[in-house]
Amino acid sequence: MSFEDDYQVTSKFSEHTHDFLSSHLIAPTPVNYSVIYLYISNENEMLSAAIDKTLQRGELITADFIADLFKRYVSFTQQIENTILAPFEQTLSDTLEQIDKQVDNEDKAATNLQKLDKILAKSKNNASMDNIVSYLYNTINNTKAQHEALSQKLTKTQQEINQLKDKLASSREEALVDSLTGLLNRRGCDEKLQHLDHADTHSSLAIDIDHFKKVNDTFGHFIGDKVIQRIAKTIQSHIGEQDIAVRFGGEEFVVVMANTPITEAKKTAEKIRLSISKMKLKQRDTNTYLPPISVSIGIAQNDNISEWTTLFEQADNALYQAKNSGRNRCICA
Repeated sequence: MSFEDDYQVTSKFSEHTHDFLSSHLIAPTPVNYSVIYLYISNENEMLSAAIDKTLQRGELITADFIADLFKRYVSFTQQIENTILAPFEQTLSDTLEQIDKQVDNEDKAATNLQKLDKILAKSKNNASMDNIVSYLYNTINNTKAQHEALSQKLTKTQQEINQLKDKLASSREEALVDSLTGLLNRRGCDEKLQHLDHADTHSSLAIDIDHFKKVNDTFGHFIGDKVIQRIAKTIQSHIGEQDIAVRFGGEEFVVVMANTPITEAKKTAEKIRLSISKMKLKQRDTNTYLPPISVSIGIAQNDNISEWTTLFEQADNALYQAKNSGRNRCICA
């Protein structure tokens, strides 16, 4: 597609976006505009399906509804920046530059007309010409004022875009992190793995808290969450900055030890296991200690493995061997 064709398509999408927002009495804020632009351009199928379903039911499209769509389908993706913000920001920057040049030219023209006006004012025979110059001078000053006002509005829009970008970055970060432990979640793990070369030697630890259901049933989920948090901190304290620690779900954790052979990974796994087994957790309300907590760990290395999921499955199988062998131990695949 040529630049002209691409420009015409995006301009059409933009026009339809404004029409949609106007027809539903919704302000064209950056968030509202972004969501509806993605809907009009059909860039996000799940978002489009949600809007279509609401329209089919005859329900109102509100700003709150759009804000929810933004949070669910847009804020954690890079799509909005690549599809909307980047080209819009470039256009905005170019427009501001053109306005600045126009204002500069108008300043020069006004200065020249002011000089001419002073010259004509000294002559009594140039009243009509003096009136024309005054008219032009006033017109240029009015135009300049309008351009400056437009520039201020566009600058404010630029600030809103920057705020939106910060919001997107924050939302993406939150979408990659487990809120309870601060470790990565599965989505965060997938993103981090993209930066590792699978051809290098990596090891994976599959870690599961032993008899965790009994902890929840006996002491409640609040205490159970505290146990998970303490174990997450213990895991994090025993691995390197290049390693990837993940809460995979419930009481299960995964660690990807980058550029680490299985022999070294097992040493780290043993340190984690021993540290957890020595933990003493006290319940504040009753001032009593919880029973000893332990974990079982399965370890695998990516030898002749082309997929990360296969590595995780091998570590998981080793974890089940550890569970079936009496728990509170580490077993290599």
